[in-house]
Amino acid sequence: MMGKHKDKHPEKRLFLIGVSLFICAFIVLGQVALKVRAAEKDDDFYKYADIFTEVFSEVKGKYVEEVDSGKLMEGALQGMFMTLDSHSQFLEPDSLSQLEKDTEGEFSGIGIHITIRDGVLTVIAPIPGSPSAKLGIRAWDRIIEIEGKSTEGITIMEAVKKLTGTPGTTVNITIYRKGEPKPLYFTVTRANIKVNSVYFKKIGDDIGYIRLAKYSESTAADMKKALLSLKKENIKGLIIDQRFNSGGLLDQVVKVAEYFVPKGEMIVSTKGRLSNQNREFKSQAEPIMELPLVVLVNRASASAAEILTGAIQDHKLGVIIAPRGEHTFGKGSVQTIEELKNTISWDENNNPKRCALRLTTARYYTPSGKTIDKVGITPDIEIDLPENHEAELASHGLMGDPDMTEPAISKTKKPQTIDEDEETSPVSELDKSDDDKFYMKAEKEKEAKEKLFLDVMLEESVKIMKAYLLMSGANSGSAKIQAE
Repeated sequence: MMGKHKDKHPEKRLFLIGVSLFICAFIVLGQVALKVRAAEKDDDFYKYADIFTEVFSEVKGKYVEEVDSGKLMEGALQGMFMTLDSHSQFLEPDSLSQLEKDTEGEFSGIGIHITIRDGVLTVIAPIPGSPSAKLGIRAWDRIIEIEGKSTEGITIMEAVKKLTGTPGTTVNITIYRKGEPKPLYFTVTRANIKVNSVYFKKIGDDIGYIRLAKYSESTAADMKKALLSLKKENIKGLIIDQRFNSGGLLDQVVKVAEYFVPKGEMIVSTKGRLSNQNREFKSQAEPIMELPLVVLVNRASASAAEILTGAIQDHKLGVIIAPRGEHTFGKGSVQTIEELKNTISWDENNNPKRCALRLTTARYYTPSGKTIDKVGITPDIEIDLPENHEAELASHGLMGDPDMTEPAISKTKKPQTIDEDEETSPVSELDKSDDDKFYMKAEKEKEAKEKLFLDVMLEESVKIMKAYLLMSGANSGSAKIQAE
């Protein structure tokens, strides 16, 4: 009977399966080769395909340990992308899922944005309030080891896999920091990281403050809410804080820029090898508010954050302020996520898991036609900061702390303003005298102000804005701050 049949040669069967998979892979490879040759009339592909076939066979048959064919092929795919820029990657299912979570604004990890810079795993920025920020990990720190293993040759998604994980677990990282004589060692406890992309607050009587932490799926909508709320407060000037903003979605930053750039004016353009990558993004709406603008950036302001910064600078809508000697990060390339028809794995229900390519398809240019790739944007005004100022801010939980600014995200728990903090005090309203209430409110406001101005750069920006408003009399709703 069939049910009682015993396979006497399971190893032969497995070998044949492996051979068949190998043959199938190279049938597909051959089909691709025909397409490539027809398109390019280039014999190099065939030459290297023959070498690849031979190498694959030798490794599969003779390596000291049995090697999984899928792992070899995946490694070959990853190696292909290592010849390109650091932002292009093959995204196997887990990596694709992680990327999607990141753009949604919530994930579990240590709270840093990373890239490959000059071949080294580099911190773009710690996420404010995250475990990494609280430990003093800084922008431009080089991660040279994860759990004692060198990060040389690591891809971004491989690093993400190692750094993310279950909240409460720890990961050990070794960092090289310029100016430090020895490597720095950190044990970071993973946590649920929620990046509210927009925070806002009114500073004093007439200045609005908006922190843009990241460009995720809800950023444009949340930015509009913040602007409309501040508009009701009759602000006369606006500070946009993009420090440590590592970028995000192109469509979101274009929508945000439309709130400031006049209708019909250029926001950003992209140029690639294919004609469909040559695009111009112009403002499709009139600005929500035409006010004097100050934009705060630093060396960790990257990608989409640089698009908004470049548009405001080129159209002379405001001034760009950065720490002394710093410019923005300089990521001026555009990546397209191309989901693949084929897969390398299936779930428990035998449904295919999605794979994709994250491929650099274009570079972007500011309205004046400048590329900032690996160059960054030079600020209009530079501010002298105390040594280790960024670490000091992180230790105080600033740079987007809900105590300092009001989240604009609709799905977020309703934040507590100073007045609401007072109301939630253990002492009931009925037990307080008017004098007590006044005193407590004054103390809260004083505390908030003192905390706010631990941030030297923000303090100086407020001074610049107040000086301009004083000199101009704030009589014109379309007034602009321009650097001399």
